Amino acid sequence: MSILVEESKKLIIDRTLIHMNIDIQALDSYKVVKFLKLLYGLGVDLIEINSDIASNVKELPEDLNYMLRMNKDSDIFCLNKYKFDYIVIEYKNILNFSCKGVSKLKNNKVMLEIDIENLDELYLDENNKIFSMFNIKCIRIKNISKYNLKSFTSLIMDLKTNFLVKVDICADNKFYMGTAITMEACVDGADFITTTFNGENYGYTPLEEIIVALKVIKKGILHGDLKLLPAASGAYTELTGEAIYNMKPVLGEDIFKYESGIHVDGIAKDSKTYEPYEPKEIGKERKMLIGKHSGRKAVMVKLKELNVDYTFINMEAFLSEIRAESIKLKRNILDYELIEMSRGFNNFY
Repeated sequence: MSILVEESKKLIIDRTLIHMNIDIQALDSYKVVKFLKLLYGLGVDLIEINSDIASNVKELPEDLNYMLRMNKDSDIFCLNKYKFDYIVIEYKNILNFSCKGVSKLKNNKVMLEIDIENLDELYLDENNKIFSMFNIKCIRIKNISKYNLKSFTSLIMDLKTNFLVKVDICADNKFYMGTAITMEACVDGADFITTTFNGENYGYTPLEEIIVALKVIKKGILHGDLKLLPAASGAYTELTGEAIYNMKPVLGEDIFKYESGIHVDGIAKDSKTYEPYEPKEIGKERKMLIGKHSGRKAVMVKLKELNVDYTFINMEAFLSEIRAESIKLKRNILDYELIEMSRGFNNFY
């Protein structure tokens, strides 16, 4: 899978399951499997789980690739249950593992997770004690809430050169910059990017936003199908019971609905005036709404869409009625209602 950005391969990690606000023991395995398969279809390369998930989900799909997040020695029992591409261990926990635990992890690739504020501690250890004990193949930098465009390229390259590792960026979405930080990190040499689906809920880079942004803005080649996004949204809601905000970027149900006259005119002339990509690219459709903000142009376009001849319609009187009815109903006018209303203003009859 993966995504190619400027001819460089980036692997996508999703850790949504770890952060969902649900009772792990009550997880519906069928819904988990459905959701994970859709993530894989979108282009996710690695699914990050922990011992609770490994213990309580009866059967994870065998054709997907997983990472195990380990916090303590006792989590080692999970190694016998599934094959993991990486073991993720936090820097603050890694030296607490017993000799027996360290021994059992010798043959596993480790991703060392460290806060960006603690990176200097790696360099201060002249004997590279952690690297001699564990088979560390990647360093994940977390809690990145802002990005220094001048220094991150050198930081990433320095980590790769000094420790002979790959680099994963796990951006913090504290200032709603997770997508921008992660996108620039890809250009600056990161090998992995860590995300969560509907990421704003969990404080991490939203998976749905970064894959669309990399494709549209950076012209990346995504080995996944973005048209699966609506299905993934549905599976996420089924699993968590959480409705996705209707104006949520990429996922929201209403992001391609429009009503105002200026918006309608702009879309009709050039959709890129308001939309960075076509709705069909992410499995959605554009929908014009008619209501109190609609103008003459919008109503004419909508009637044409509904195959209604408006040649003999008194448009000014019709517009006044539409606005009054929309205000009265406290909503937009539905398509069948618009057709019925138009008959009363058609001077041909």
